[in-house]
Amino acid sequence: MKRLALARGWIRARRWTRRHRTSLRRTAVAVAVVALAVVSAAVATAAFSPTQAQIGPFATTVGMHPELGGGTKVELAPLGNARFESHSGPLGLTVSLDSVDPESAQTLVTDPDGISTVTRDIEGELTAAVKTAVTAGLAGSLALGLLLGGVVFRDRRRALATGGLAVAVTLAAVLNAAGTVRPESISEPTFDGSLVYVPGIVGDVQSLSDNYDEQLANLQKFVTNVSGLYATATRLPMGQIDDDSVRVLHVSDLHLNPLAWQLIETVTEQFDIDVVVDTGDISDYGSEREAEVYTKGVENVDAPYLWVKGNHDSTTTQAVMGTYGNVTVLDDDVVEVAGLRFGGVADPRFTPDKSAKPSSEYTQQILLESGDRLAELIRRQGGADVAMVHEPQMAPPLAGEVPLVLAGHTHRSAVQDLGDGTTLMITGSTGAAGLRNFESSDPMNMELEVLYFDPESKAMRAYDTISVSARDQTDISLKRTVVPEDDRVARTDLTDGDGEGD
Repeated sequence: MKRLALARGWIRARRWTRRHRTSLRRTAVAVAVVALAVVSAAVATAAFSPTQAQIGPFATTVGMHPELGGGTKVELAPLGNARFESHSGPLGLTVSLDSVDPESAQTLVTDPDGISTVTRDIEGELTAAVKTAVTAGLAGSLALGLLLGGVVFRDRRRALATGGLAVAVTLAAVLNAAGTVRPESISEPTFDGSLVYVPGIVGDVQSLSDNYDEQLANLQKFVTNVSGLYATATRLPMGQIDDDSVRVLHVSDLHLNPLAWQLIETVTEQFDIDVVVDTGDISDYGSEREAEVYTKGVENVDAPYLWVKGNHDSTTTQAVMGTYGNVTVLDDDVVEVAGLRFGGVADPRFTPDKSAKPSSEYTQQILLESGDRLAELIRRQGGADVAMVHEPQMAPPLAGEVPLVLAGHTHRSAVQDLGDGTTLMITGSTGAAGLRNFESSDPMNMELEVLYFDPESKAMRAYDTISVSARDQTDISLKRTVVPEDDRVARTDLTDGDGEGD
């Protein structure tokens, strides 16, 4: 009897173990299906939802991505990002500004009703783009779920379950986002990138909800400003002068204005520029964030780029600029590019806070010392065709050492005769003195100059002064100045003929 009881107990134990194992296996499979479905939904949403859409004059990419906190991110590269807590997670929305259509931008600027039309259309265009992104995300979730389910389980029923559950997860996230939309989030933006340092460009954040109409008008102005730049840049006249000239583009004082990069790119392409020279103040505060975010625009300039540090640029800014492949940082250096010899020295100061100014006597002393050091270097190196400094007060020691000195800092174009055959050319602010210009009652224009050099003598033949409105107007002007042959000075005219300075 005992043996029979033991046998029955053993049989019952085996049956229980078999049922328990089956239950565990089914649970494990169910967990695996759910996990794989969630992974499929997350990956497919990020990979397949991004959709190209025309929103107003802007070509954008609208997409979804997994984000536990939800919200919307508007990417305004290289300026930074604006974030809004527009809805709950686990799904986030990203809108990236890719480019601006010149014809649409021109219509927006020239048509008095253009901005009103854009304002009416943007909501519908954005909604359509989001719907397309959602549809693409759902389709992608189904396809990836079926694929991964089939590969992992090798079972049609489980593959279908994985695909269906992936769609359900994605749909649930979309419905949750739609059900938790917060229209008032437009009044509570968070910024990163360079926008952190210039909150004034979008007004006082704390008063947005109380002044919505005013802020909407500011947003409309910003749209118009960006569109206007694209529209005018496409109408820049071609630089037509002797085809064999070496063409140098002189820019300065970008001061974090992202529109400056577009202008530099356009002029570089349309005027067939051989080398760009930048005489400093690419930053406002010289911060690491500015250097990491804003300076990336230089990578899109299709020409060698020479740069000297300005008084708003820090050593961090200088170090980051030196990491770009097309950039040469000049700091007590002489280099040859496009057949011309350039010498440059950094501004010895770092004064991002304009309220803390050193004495004029001290300032003049250290600036002249830097100019003397560059002049001595140029003499030792056998001369240069162009010297680059940021502050014009650094230029006097270079008289008689180089035919041409380029500078910035003053934000106003000027040409001065330093004597002994040397000309000082100061260009205005290519960044219109930065984003603060959008708030000024007396706005600057974006200014830059194209210099034409004789490839044989290295003397400057002519120069074009270009001025572009950076705000409401789309005015653009180009003034050409031809240097008379008798007034053209070459490096060899300043030496005794043996390569040494006088």
